[in-house]
Amino acid sequence: MVSLPDDVKDRVLSYIKHQAAKSTPELKKIVQQGHEHVLAQLAGMSDQQAGFKPGPDDWSVFEVLRHAVDAERRNARGCVALAAGQSFDSIDDIAVDAEAPFTTVSAARAALESSHQEMLAFVDTLSPESNIESNLLHPFFGLLNCREWAAFQRVHDGDHAGQIEQIVAAEGYPA
Repeated sequence: MVSLPDDVKDRVLSYIKHQAAKSTPELKKIVQQGHEHVLAQLAGMSDQQAGFKPGPDDWSVFEVLRHAVDAERRNARGCVALAAGQSFDSIDDIAVDAEAPFTTVSAARAALESSHQEMLAFVDTLSPESNIESNLLHPFFGLLNCREWAAFQRVHDGDHAGQIEQIVAAEGYPA
C-alpha cells in the first residue's frame, strides 16, 4: 500500500481544507483546473502511446484514466450522499459501474468528461445549507466532508496528471 510522510499528509490536508472553505464558484474553478491538468496530458497522444506500460507492474495511461474516471464518479456520488446527510463506512461503499478498459484516447476522454460533469453537477448544488457535518474517511487524509471531498478531486487529478507525465517520460514510450 502507498504511504505518505506526515508532513506531506499535513500539507495536502491543509490545502484541501483551505480550498473547501472557499466560495462555491472558487471550489468549482479548482475542480475544473484539476480536470484540465489531466486533459492537457492527453493532447496529441495516440492510442498506442496511451496503451504503453513502462514496466510489467506499471499502469498505462489508459489504466490511469480508468482509475481516475471511476474515482471521480465515486467521489461525486459520495459528495451528493454526504451533502444529503448520509454516512458510509468507506468510500468503496459508494457504488459505481467500473469502466471497461479503454482502448482509445477518445473513449477515455469521453468517460473522463462524463465523470467530471458529475462532479461539477454536485459542486453546482452546494449552498450554505449543504450538510458539511457528515464525513467519510479518506484512507490518507482522514474524515472529509462533501466540500473537502470535492476539493480533494483537484489533488487526485493532479496526482494522476503527474503519473501520466512519468509514463510519457519513461524509456521506451512510443514516438
